[in-house]
Amino acid sequence: MLFSEPAFFVFFAVYFVLHLLVPARWRLYLIVAGSTVFYGWWRIDYVWLPYALTLIAWTGAVWTGRAPEPCGKRRRLALTLIVLFAPLAIIKYARFLYDSLTGIAPAIGTMFGPDAVPEFALPLGISFVTFTLTAYVVDVYRGTFPADARLDRVLGYVLFFPHLIAGPILRPHELLPQLSRFRSALSAPFLLGVSVFTLGLVKKVVFADTLAAVVDPVFASGSQADALEYLLAIYGFSLQIYCDFSGYTDMAIGIAYILGIRLPTNFLRPYAAGSIIDFWHRWHITLSHWLRDYLYIPLGGNRLGENRRMLNLMTTMILGGLWHGAAWTFVIWGFLHGAALVVAHWWRRFSLPAGIALPNWIVVLVTFHFVTAAWVFFRAPDLQVALAVFQGPFTAPMPDPSSFLTAYLFEIVLLAVFLATHRFDQHARIRLAIRKYSLSFIVPVLVLCWTLAITISQGSSGKFIYFDF
Repeated sequence: MLFSEPAFFVFFAVYFVLHLLVPARWRLYLIVAGSTVFYGWWRIDYVWLPYALTLIAWTGAVWTGRAPEPCGKRRRLALTLIVLFAPLAIIKYARFLYDSLTGIAPAIGTMFGPDAVPEFALPLGISFVTFTLTAYVVDVYRGTFPADARLDRVLGYVLFFPHLIAGPILRPHELLPQLSRFRSALSAPFLLGVSVFTLGLVKKVVFADTLAAVVDPVFASGSQADALEYLLAIYGFSLQIYCDFSGYTDMAIGIAYILGIRLPTNFLRPYAAGSIIDFWHRWHITLSHWLRDYLYIPLGGNRLGENRRMLNLMTTMILGGLWHGAAWTFVIWGFLHGAALVVAHWWRRFSLPAGIALPNWIVVLVTFHFVTAAWVFFRAPDLQVALAVFQGPFTAPMPDPSSFLTAYLFEIVLLAVFLATHRFDQHARIRLAIRKYSLSFIVPVLVLCWTLAITISQGSSGKFIYFDF
């Protein structure tokens, strides 16, 4: 069920009426029941999975906390995490690892056959559910958050449908306290929620889905395109993935506001970043913090010397790339970002004492183009397609500029509008606008945005990109 399709609006209308009618003490059970329906809409046979993972994490956190000594707690934590990650490892990575191994040693494939490891349909949100529960288990182990005695509350924390499928990746302190103290349903910031949701809807159906029409054919295996079509697809995907994913997050945060829940910010104008370090402070912020706190720091962080710090950065980003997908293209994407972070930290280490400072517009431009180039590996189905797309602007035939402009004028205008308005893309500006302007101005603007979204989408919407992760 997509936030941008008619079925969701029917679901949410029913859910919202129940939300208003149900007493606060029963609202947690409504979250669990409604989120189960939301998740099961995709495939009913996988509904058990988030329940099973939650039971593992909740039981493991309690079991770990009862260990009499620190060494025993660490062993119990490790065992809990192994069991928690096992479904993700088997479903998402076992086939990839087997295919990679047989590529290196074909005799293994001959011995066991090409289908020795079955290929599973990837359950929606399994990575996000696993990471959310990992945060709960580890925070309880560290003592930064108390173990919750109520399994139903931990279920609500995991299943809360706005963030269930594609984040934001929540820490226990970001949602569990809100599930313990429900406020009056009528005290929610409805106008803010509708406004933030509308922003996400426009990003998704006007920008991301429109740009997908020029990106997807170029990134298809065996595609033939001219030089400018390759160039448009490269820049187009950079904007498509941002509008798609941040659009989903905006809609999730907007829905949560309407339901009286506050979710953390996940994007903060990442293409205005002045370095790759700054980019990762702005892009998928909850994942960046998760990788930092539950992978980079446990590996040693920056506590073991500069060389170890760089190794930890590379390891974290490569594993972060692999988290996005079981393919070598994602490994390369993670490696490129890891290498860029190493270079950026090295540059910062030597340039600051020397007083070297490049103009801001140059570092923003360089960062944006590096990120855009790296996205090619993220989007391409395999290395062959990625290399073809990289070569396309230089080796493919050059079309007639006027014909190209005529064919892709709307998409080019969208790119220009995005680049001109990206620096204003933050929820703080929406809050300011709601305080500054009257309803007689805000409501027509919202109606105009919805009319534009419905007209361009014609009642349908493409799948969110991050549903595959």
